[in-house]
Amino acid sequence: MSTCARLVCVLTLLATPAAAQSTTEDGLRAMLRGDYRAAIRILRPLADDTAHPDPAAQFFLAILHDTGHGSGNTRACGLFLRAAGRPNPFATQSAALASVIREQLGDAVGILCVADEGWQGGPPLSFTLGPDHQIVFADTSVRVTYNEHEQSTPLVPSPDVVNLPIQYTPLMVTRPTATRRHFFQWFTWLRDPTASTSWKLYWALSEVVADQWNLVASEVLAIVSSSTPPTSQDVSHLVRVQVNANGEAEFTIVGGSAPRTEVIPWKAVR
Repeated sequence: MSTCARLVCVLTLLATPAAAQSTTEDGLRAMLRGDYRAAIRILRPLADDTAHPDPAAQFFLAILHDTGHGSGNTRACGLFLRAAGRPNPFATQSAALASVIREQLGDAVGILCVADEGWQGGPPLSFTLGPDHQIVFADTSVRVTYNEHEQSTPLVPSPDVVNLPIQYTPLMVTRPTATRRHFFQWFTWLRDPTASTSWKLYWALSEVVADQWNLVASEVLAIVSSSTPPTSQDVSHLVRVQVNANGEAEFTIVGGSAPRTEVIPWKAVR
């Protein structure tokens, strides 16, 4: 499939040189000269633009992912589906390549190959952390992009899981090194599988380091007896993420069964 994909890439480029915008053309030229990192950096924002996505950029970015220069064929599958969803010179090839990958994914295709990602009924929730550095939350994945690197973590939607707004806290620390750290708090109501009228408030703290989304800590902060998940509880006061007097990042759990303060270990970029 890799050889076929490369062949399709070259043929469509030669056959339709005027179909792409100038910036997309820059990405294709980078591909042809073998600078795949530059190609990904150029094509990705054009392909992922929610307001005006470029199907040419989607198609060729999918080629890169599917031929080992990106995060893999699950990302490629979604991009191929999106490129096939509207009239363009690459729609037929995109649909055919997406079909092949969907067969390979088998029963997991509904989660791993998604064309139109969304977050709780709206567009994907994205946070820009710096130049060429972003995290995108969707119902079926969390994707981190850093320069040409990309990592995606699949999520399984469930009616027994109700996500509250994600809280992003950037911190400027001075120890153990002076840098900007990126923390995300995820509060979620989980229905107890053993008791349908019991909901647990689950808290998770994660940090983005380069292209990695790392779990720092997690625990259950509250349990509520209810047939539906609570909607009015204010969770902002339950946990604080801050810089301590020593210049280190730390979190303080105010509520829950084990109130405490812990320094957040530093994980350097690989």
